[in-house]
Amino acid sequence: MRLYLGYPESYADERTFKLKDLFLKEVNVSYDSIPVEVKKKLLGLLDALKEKDYVFINDIYYDASDILEFALFGIKNQKIERVILPGYTYGKPTFIIRESLKTILGKKKNDINIFYDFNLFTEETLVINIGYRETSLSIGGNFLSVINIGEFNFIDVFGNYLFNRFLRDMKISNVSLRKEGKRGKYLDKFRAMGARVLLKRSDEICVKEENYQRRVSDEEVKMALTPLAGQVNFGEFTPEITDLSSAIVNALYAYEEEKREKPVIKKIAIIGRIANLYRETVERIFGLPPEIVNPQELLKKEVINCKNRISFHRMKTKYNGKSYSEIEDLPVKRRSFKELLFELRKDFRKRDVTGVKIIETLTEMNLNSYEMRTFINELLTMVRIASFKDAKMIPYIDYIIAAFSKIEIPEDLFCEVENYIKKVAFRWNLPLKTRMNIIYFCYRHREKLQGKEWFKILLPLTITWIRDKKLTEGERQFIRTATEIR
Repeated sequence: MRLYLGYPESYADERTFKLKDLFLKEVNVSYDSIPVEVKKKLLGLLDALKEKDYVFINDIYYDASDILEFALFGIKNQKIERVILPGYTYGKPTFIIRESLKTILGKKKNDINIFYDFNLFTEETLVINIGYRETSLSIGGNFLSVINIGEFNFIDVFGNYLFNRFLRDMKISNVSLRKEGKRGKYLDKFRAMGARVLLKRSDEICVKEENYQRRVSDEEVKMALTPLAGQVNFGEFTPEITDLSSAIVNALYAYEEEKREKPVIKKIAIIGRIANLYRETVERIFGLPPEIVNPQELLKKEVINCKNRISFHRMKTKYNGKSYSEIEDLPVKRRSFKELLFELRKDFRKRDVTGVKIIETLTEMNLNSYEMRTFINELLTMVRIASFKDAKMIPYIDYIIAAFSKIEIPEDLFCEVENYIKKVAFRWNLPLKTRMNIIYFCYRHREKLQGKEWFKILLPLTITWIRDKKLTEGERQFIRTATEIR
């Protein structure tokens, strides 16, 4: 028998099973009777095999490894030819799985053949396996990265966004829902509905008690998942890992740095229930259409790529909100508009970041109509040229967005400015001051933007985004106030 242990389902030849169900059956506990937090822990079992006193059920503490052993008791008398594991179990979790199997099967260590998903693909394949709270990225089977983003994170972010969108659409406050004892109930409801949308089982959101019903488009799903999917491309500056795209790009940079060569990737395989949500991000970065692989197919594959030494990197998302480049606080000489514009063009061509102080100065000047139009057109020309591939250009992008949020924009230029703001608004790895300028731009021009779908998505999504960010109370209050647009 060949065995694949994964999320949400595991496979033994033609049989499909879930580890959590086998465990609960063994201890005679109904899934419906356990708290939500315990359910989440059982779903994330493979991500947390090292944890002690993992769950508490019926006055008994179970370690994560205990749960795995209970779940696998059913194969005690089976002959296991091969065990296949997701890449994200590499390291100590694999050791724990091996020891559990030895205990159950009564075998010696060397009698159990354990392989990983990437061992079943060629050296020119990128293998991505999506777990409950982790995703593994294997480049050629000899370079493995694990990031702390999984199916749970996508469902949690999307469900929370839908909930915040509901509050905004219905003009209901969190405080009033808490007083009525409805907040937790509605939040769970939106997570459940969000999961059905992401898994393509529905495209409708409905809360009958509040007479709220609407359809969710594919474009809305795409935008709402940008805090996790990200918009980073290969070749861009990645100061920190904030999402899936920056993690993939960072893994590629790490591979080049360690191996002193570019990885040759001719094929991409994605394994997991929400593999379709990773498709666009992966295809954009590599320019290759990925293949979505059913985990059961892994049982039929033969081992073709078995390395003795694997470079292993564990990545965690973080966001510090700081500017990518510190700009010296140098005074700009008071000169005429034409002279300042000439200096700005010269600095921009030379990639001299001190030019951003000229943008700040021009923003604060009392420009006439002609000068203002010329200034805005100059900024638009600059953002067409500037990219996130050059670290020296990022301060310019920051200051240009700040300028757009403060100056009066002529009606005939507004559409082009709006298109640029929309383009960068869903890049969640921008510095906090830039994100706040984007929100302020939306607040200032709320009357013009009210009917735009991206605007309706951005505001509640921003409230979702700040949940786990280390912000001051003043920063949180500014964002909440600016996004509570009626």
